[in-house]
Amino acid sequence: MSHQNVIDFVERRREQGHEPPDLGQGSVLGVLPVPETGAVLMIVGYLVPAGGSADAPVARERTAPPPRRPAHDEEELVLDRAARVVRAGGEEVELTFREFELLDYLSSAPGRVYNRRQLMAAVWDRYDDEGGRTVDVHVLRLRRKLGRHAGRIVTVRNVGYKYQPPRRH
Repeated sequence: MSHQNVIDFVERRREQGHEPPDLGQGSVLGVLPVPETGAVLMIVGYLVPAGGSADAPVARERTAPPPRRPAHDEEELVLDRAARVVRAGGEEVELTFREFELLDYLSSAPGRVYNRRQLMAAVWDRYDDEGGRTVDVHVLRLRRKLGRHAGRIVTVRNVGYKYQPPRRH
């Protein structure tokens, strides 16, 4: 891909007086291969404070207080992205960096099925067809560590994996 085909949105925003967020503060929302180019489109999302800039929308409506957590939440699977901690049944689950990244990526879009290539691109930063077995091994290890919550990571035969949240009654 030639340099003239690249649109540098960060530079464009900097010219408008906006500084980009610190590196590593965004979350990868998607990685899509661009057919016949050998390139990928990586979609990254950033949280931006609403009151800080003139062009950011400001919420005018009064928001309701957050709902109270039911007593059975101690049995839930909780992923705290800011602290990079996973708790199952109130107990912290020891995960490796890649296991956390994999669970975080899958759970960011519950119900969406990701193939092995998409997971390799998002979690391992690899864009080739090699390494599909790596995904399978990490899913297996992650399921073992999640214990009774292992069923949250569902295998979709001949496709890949998805995160299935618990059903609410």
